[in-house]
Amino acid sequence: MIQKWHFSILILTCLLLGSSANAQTPKAYLWETEFDLELPSRGNWGFTFGAGSRYLFAAEVEGETVKENIQQHLELNHFTAYNSSESLTISLGLRYRFREVFEEALQDEIRIIEQLEYSHLNAFLSPEHRIRFEQRFREATIFRLRYQFGVSQPLSPDSSLGLSTEFLYSMANDNRPKIEQRFGLELENSSVRNLELSLGVEYRRDDLTGFPGTEIFLITGAVLQL
Repeated sequence: MIQKWHFSILILTCLLLGSSANAQTPKAYLWETEFDLELPSRGNWGFTFGAGSRYLFAAEVEGETVKENIQQHLELNHFTAYNSSESLTISLGLRYRFREVFEEALQDEIRIIEQLEYSHLNAFLSPEHRIRFEQRFREATIFRLRYQFGVSQPLSPDSSLGLSTEFLYSMANDNRPKIEQRFGLELENSSVRNLELSLGVEYRRDDLTGFPGTEIFLITGAVLQL
């Protein structure tokens, strides 16, 4: 049974996202989905292959729709992870994002990802930290530092509710740095053997020190463990 404070967190988050989205322009509404395949681990090593996509429902500026119903990209991912302990995982990832096929003015993106994850085992709300450093090769080369903090609470033996926030700092050639903040709410379910499903919403505030914009994502995912 879901405790009362779970409902309080859910209601508060929805109110914050809704009020912020109404107050900010421009804004966009998107759907992002990903499917990952986890191979059997060998010792401390783990390997994951995945595919994902992003779809734009609508983008608005000053209340007027400027874009709608656009497939933004498809992507292929791979991560090699090393579990140095029960709490600490170090990963190296490679991502190829197909963009040009959907918009000729854009270039496909190659992304290299260095990642560190640390979990507080047997702690209240199971806090987790994730640090990423990314090199994004596209129209301009972008270097991005990301830090995510999240907590989760089991709702049943097979499901859990998670909250997270992520800070991003990007640098690209001679352009000024950009700062972004994200907030996420996610429900996970693993009632099917070796399959984990997730459904969530994410609120993003982009370019906070320049020309801020708002993006609201519906996020779905599935992870199959072989």
